[in-house]
Amino acid sequence: MRQKQRPAIWSAIGLIVCAIIGGIAWASGVSLVKLSDIFFMIGLALIVIGVVMQLSHAHLFAGFRRRRKQTYKEKADKEPDPKMNTRDIAVKKNEPLRFSDWNRWLWIDGAILIIIAVVVTL
Repeated sequence: MRQKQRPAIWSAIGLIVCAIIGGIAWASGVSLVKLSDIFFMIGLALIVIGVVMQLSHAHLFAGFRRRRKQTYKEKADKEPDPKMNTRDIAVKKNEPLRFSDWNRWLWIDGAILIIIAVVVTL
């Protein structure tokens, strides 16, 4: 149970740190528009990182062959490459997407920062 709460705790800590840094920057004279722009960019970056993490588990390149250099003996033997089992590849590609806790919290934090940025500029 404790493992499941770690991303949520780090997510909350990250949002609190962003709020504190934003408050300090605003108190030191940085305009709210610049702060909202920074929050918006950080939110977009978090969402992009979440998407990249999600796509890294998606088995997009399952079934592609890797070419390697053949030795002289292998070229002389000219044995054909073994055929791939297409059922195994299809099973792997058709698996449902797995959403990790870190992905979910990255997306939630990114969305919260974008919403804050939009609300501040209104």
